[in-house]
Amino acid sequence: DALLKRLSQDRPWAEVHELARSRQDRPCLALCLTEGELSRPQRLAIWVQARQHAWESGSSWVARGLAEWLVSDHPRAAALRQKSEIWIVPIMDVDNVATGNGGKEAFPQDHNRDWTDQPIYPEVAAAQQQLRRLSAEGRLALFLDLHNPAPGDVRPFFFVCPDETLTETGRRNLDRWLMVCRAEMTGPLVLSDQPRVSGASYDPLWKQMSKNWVAAHAPPFAVSATLETAWNTPASNTAGYRTLGMQLGLAIERYLREDPRR
Repeated sequence: DALLKRLSQDRPWAEVHELARSRQDRPCLALCLTEGELSRPQRLAIWVQARQHAWESGSSWVARGLAEWLVSDHPRAAALRQKSEIWIVPIMDVDNVATGNGGKEAFPQDHNRDWTDQPIYPEVAAAQQQLRRLSAEGRLALFLDLHNPAPGDVRPFFFVCPDETLTETGRRNLDRWLMVCRAEMTGPLVLSDQPRVSGASYDPLWKQMSKNWVAAHAPPFAVSATLETAWNTPASNTAGYRTLGMQLGLAIERYLREDPRR
């Protein structure tokens, strides 16, 4: 909350929104960035969320590094703000973060298995509402869900949607997205060359995972993926996470130099 207040202060193009009140009546906040004269209907939208699993705290630090870079004076950050609408949710599972619980596979539902037509968590329902709106407007270009993986995973990697669920344009855009991420995420946390697929063989509830739900509801050109950032390495600290977040911003800017709708 303090981060979003600081980043939006004295920046009229940076707005903090209360996305929802949680089941335990805590605010789930989001930062929205839209700078410049371009109207919102003309802007492609980017949605980045973190910490659907409360104990995966590194994901919030990646989101912080991204948000800090996005509001900076870096010319590539400024260029991205001028032509896009960027949403960042640093903490989705606000209740389990506040109470110190793990969150993953927690009762009554894992946040990242709650993406259904009737979600349990108000923050998931609110995110779905916004994402449906952006998709209906034909503007949602990129959805990223930030996580931390298993202890043996020593490099960040992407979980992507099953190939058969993507359109030809979607597959082409995903390939280009992965290419620009490999070019930008060069260390100290170096992106793996190999993405992984989370479909039916990964989890029977795969359709209820955020990126798969978004892919099923997004425009055919949209890229929807989960970034898993290694937490059990010497570089898996706040500085390393924030650097990866900055590099994620650079990758987004590079990716959107080309119109993904074409």
